[in-house]
Amino acid sequence: MKIRIPHSAPSLAVSGCALFVALGGTGYAAAYMATANNARHLGGEPPWSFARSSQIASSHGERFLSAGQEALLGKAGQFTFYATCKSEGGENVVSFDVVSSRTADLDGNGPMAAGSKIVIHEDSDAKDSTTEKPLHSGELAQVGSASDSTEIGANGEEADIFYNDGVNWPAGNGSPAHDCFAGYNGQLAR
Repeated sequence: MKIRIPHSAPSLAVSGCALFVALGGTGYAAAYMATANNARHLGGEPPWSFARSSQIASSHGERFLSAGQEALLGKAGQFTFYATCKSEGGENVVSFDVVSSRTADLDGNGPMAAGSKIVIHEDSDAKDSTTEKPLHSGELAQVGSASDSTEIGANGEEADIFYNDGVNWPAGNGSPAHDCFAGYNGQLAR
């Protein structure tokens, strides 16, 4: 018995291989380009060199307040950050505050019971006035932390925060005047 092989078999096999290689090559090229574009957007760094979003602590900008107002700035794990604006003797005063939902060492004050409120920083004209640069009541006063505030929970959770606060934001460039402002950025770690 003779086996007949159709004449189209070699050409069909070659074209099938060519199609497979072409499709595989296109997929490889697309994957390579996506990886190259991602690396370009990440500054050439691998994705694991960046903090997870759950580790970022931020007020997402500054909050503006009027005298007599308290604002929730944000939460990071068990820590909640606030700003309080008040008027004392005709002068605006802002405080940057933290509260923990569990026992924690807040800003180096030792272990504090859950719900304790600690003032991390307070800012006003009088507090920022120096002999070299005297400030008068009603002038802009602003402090960006040169050092950070560290909150440590009994469970090992830690928030390292860099705060910014100030008083007497002037009106101008389409912005209204504000009595106080505050915000923060940092990270949360375990």
